[in-house]
Amino acid sequence: MADDTQRCPQCGAAMPADEGYPAWCAACDWNVAPELFVYGVGGTATLRRELAGRHGTDVFEELARDGTQGRRVRLTPAHLASYALGLLVHASSLALLAAGAALIVLGWPQPFALAAGGVLVLLFPFLRPRVPRLGSGPTRLRRADAPRLFRLIDSVAAELGTRSVDVVVVDPWFNAAVGSYGIRRRVLHLGLGLWYVLTPQQRVALLGHELGHFAGGDTRHGLTVGTALNTLRVWEYLLRPERGRYRAVRALLTVPHHTAQSVLRLLDRLSVHGFPRREYLADDVAARIASTEAALGLIETLLHAERVEEELRRLAADGEAPRDERLWALLAEHVAAVPARERERLRRISELTWHHVDDTHPPTHLRMALLDRRGPGEPAVVCDDRTVRAVERELRPVARRLARAVAEDR
Repeated sequence: MADDTQRCPQCGAAMPADEGYPAWCAACDWNVAPELFVYGVGGTATLRRELAGRHGTDVFEELARDGTQGRRVRLTPAHLASYALGLLVHASSLALLAAGAALIVLGWPQPFALAAGGVLVLLFPFLRPRVPRLGSGPTRLRRADAPRLFRLIDSVAAELGTRSVDVVVVDPWFNAAVGSYGIRRRVLHLGLGLWYVLTPQQRVALLGHELGHFAGGDTRHGLTVGTALNTLRVWEYLLRPERGRYRAVRALLTVPHHTAQSVLRLLDRLSVHGFPRREYLADDVAARIASTEAALGLIETLLHAERVEEELRRLAADGEAPRDERLWALLAEHVAAVPARERERLRRISELTWHHVDDTHPPTHLRMALLDRRGPGEPAVVCDDRTVRAVERELRPVARRLARAVAEDR
């Protein structure tokens, strides 16, 4: 609650202030983001292109005009080109393997042919498409470990008409993501720093958003494009000119290195071209599954990511803070205590700076604006009190372990 009122030095309007938070003016935006007013906001247009990209804004304008409900991710030329280029990269790796085998067989017993062929054959294990692996760790949850959590995830997946996940990997931070491993196995990565600061219905929105990516597809992390990106990174590393000991070798490596680097950049750009649309539509899925209000609350919470992680580290370093599952409840209490004016300040900053989660996400304020246009609606999946208590019991052992791990790593 505001405990003081000042006058704005710029426009004279009344300016409530909350203890411990910056004072700012809602009438003229004075001090809403001091660093921007020091350095100016003239570069905002450039920042827009760098952070969100023109495509993210164009997609927003299209979806704002035509609506998001019932729309699906489109198969675009960039989408097709990324697959074609990914297949070409893998074909090149197989061609090198074939060339190496041919040199060994046809060049026998010439030492140079055997050596060259052997090098090409030995390179293939590094360049081959690699099926993602889950890895090991104590923070993996399977159905037997958390049946009620998986039942909640299953109910969201059923509403979307997609398969559920096979495992949930839990970490302490402010994040969430989905991915694949093995052959057609699915994983949900869940950060307790995000999960515990959300309301129950916002958690449903989070699951709806993430599982919506399965329904919409993800070329960047697919077996074709994702593994091709990994192969190109290996090529870029192996062909770096500075790795050559002699000047002649460095000169020979220059062109292949730049070629690998250019193809890597091209494939990377093509693979993320459709991501703004996917994020907007995943937000729409979250709103349909959990309600527009819950989806908006989820996205607004993303503006607090830095504050949440700083608070988590501060609590971990505090000798008086709990070293068990109570740490997450305390973190949630601190975030819930952020006053309304501070939340509004963060929303205004997000618009000034074109805040985005990462380079695959459109600007956060545009995501919220598009959801605002959707209007209210009834949730398809409701997380009731009984479910909340059951899931918290299932997460308690891993929450306790991760609380101790954060404290030990401080």
